[in-house]
Amino acid sequence: MTTPIPNICKSCTLHCDPNRFCARLTTEELIKLNGKSHSASMKRGDALSDETLMQWPIVAVSAGVLSLQHLMADGRKSIAALYMQGDIIDLRGISNRNRCSLISLGASKVCRLSPEVFEQVVSTNSDAQTSVWKNLREQTFRAIDHSVDMSKKQALEKLASFIIECNHRAFSTKEDTIIAKIPVRRVDLAEYIGVQPETVSRCFKDLQNRGIIEFENLSVVTIQDVVTLRKIANGDWNAGIQKVKVTG
Repeated sequence: MTTPIPNICKSCTLHCDPNRFCARLTTEELIKLNGKSHSASMKRGDALSDETLMQWPIVAVSAGVLSLQHLMADGRKSIAALYMQGDIIDLRGISNRNRCSLISLGASKVCRLSPEVFEQVVSTNSDAQTSVWKNLREQTFRAIDHSVDMSKKQALEKLASFIIECNHRAFSTKEDTIIAKIPVRRVDLAEYIGVQPETVSRCFKDLQNRGIIEFENLSVVTIQDVVTLRKIANGDWNAGIQKVKVTG
């Protein structure tokens, strides 16, 4: 008789998507991991406490967006990283990091993985290990790109980079256009790329006026001109400026 997988895993994106970590596990491994792990729903502003991260320092995001926020001694904060669906966040050693918080930016679902079972699975299951390392490499590359964005780029270039990042992470095609979902509020996006919220709105409008993007709604963008968007993200902030619509 075949052992059934846990009910909670059946509809979870971490298991249903063949590219995700849990989809690479055997049924026995999934049952063992599920038995020692804890799932949780989070709303905007909810944080994983220091005590939680000490006990379950490995967090898998099954839905929504989590932010890694740093709080400085004078009260200023910054969003250092964004984690989205499918990301595995390994914060083992978090006790050595001061004023670092993992905070939900909306309705999110996470699975706090048992570090012991996680380590056992990764050490014996090569497919699971490959999935984990791929995800961690992608996180490293995003961190490098974000560091360049923050230190060298203007606001419009930063926003173009973020739209491309969203497209890379979870894109879908619609006829001859490309759809990118902006998974965070503009106030959070502004915090992430280091500008004011009104600057984010102004830059979105600029890209729209150049015919590079169109909005399906506040959170879904149709990329009409991928080539020009990439040029702007790479530092050519004047690209496509000839397309600006003239209003009377």
